Amino acid sequence: MYHLPRSSTNETIYSPYGSAGSAAGAEVVNRSSVAALAFLLWDILITMEDEVNLIWPRTLSYTKVVYFLIRYIPVFVHISILFVGTELTPYFNFTPYDCYIWQIFQGVAVVTIVTLVDTILILRIHALYHGNNVMRIIVFICFGLEIIGMTIGLIISLPKITYDHICLTLSFPHSIILYGASSIAFQTFLFIITLYKFIQAARSGWGDVPLIVLLVRDGTWAFFMLFAIYAGQGFVFLLSNKAYSGVLYAWILTAFSFAGYRILLNISKLADYTSDGHSRTSNGRRTDTNIQFTTQLFESQAVPTQHHDQTDFLEPSMTGRHQQRRGRDLEHSRISTFSLEP
Repeated sequence: MYHLPRSSTNETIYSPYGSAGSAAGAEVVNRSSVAALAFLLWDILITMEDEVNLIWPRTLSYTKVVYFLIRYIPVFVHISILFVGTELTPYFNFTPYDCYIWQIFQGVAVVTIVTLVDTILILRIHALYHGNNVMRIIVFICFGLEIIGMTIGLIISLPKITYDHICLTLSFPHSIILYGASSIAFQTFLFIITLYKFIQAARSGWGDVPLIVLLVRDGTWAFFMLFAIYAGQGFVFLLSNKAYSGVLYAWILTAFSFAGYRILLNISKLADYTSDGHSRTSNGRRTDTNIQFTTQLFESQAVPTQHHDQTDFLEPSMTGRHQQRRGRDLEHSRISTFSLEP
């Protein structure tokens, strides 16, 4: 629904916004969106070396395609939303229908990125549970429920969202909570079964096996990061000034993108490390960044490995019954699910 500003005086003072509250909310949302885009671009740049060395040489596969989609599509979505609800919007003369289409675009964009990243998180679970069929069915049922919940929440909510003349949100229905709650519930489920598997592995003496440490740790920081942003967005929805409602939308895109491609890069580094028996990249040095979730993890845990004719994404040194690490066998942990190669 489209609402014009009530006062032409307010429109002049706060142009192009209709009131002081709308102007304040829009300014915060715009700055937050720019910050989220800047962070994502910065992280892409500092991990570009890893991408070139670890991802580009791989042959085309599902995970390679997903990697590029979740890494770069959010950038274009970020740029596009900077033209809606900002000082630039009046130049485009958006109609009420245009505002509605923009809301659909933003909602579908998030669902798409969340779905793609969730497939990566599901592959982690598949790896941790060694392809257990029962767990696979349970996870995919929950995954389907997440998508259904987000889709229903979006379909119910979009027609009831109201905007002003520059597509700035004025109000939204409570049904929008279903949109975010579905994703939070699924992320919580993945975290719980990841934590359970780690506890089980630790009790069995496998708690410090590199593959398990990596999968559990990445799953943990990803969960708390996503949960914090969703919780923050839920708090923003409770504010009386609905102009603030989109303040964390851009950060949801950034967080899912960041989590998805970082997890794949970290797994690639583990495969790269174990295939050569030492931690390195092809030019002998790692990206210089404090946000390096796998740096130094395996520096003191070199494992003698055998080279295979064909190297999978997680397979090097993870195959075989009698490969030793600190005196223990790591058997039946060949993981081809993450392979970036056929």
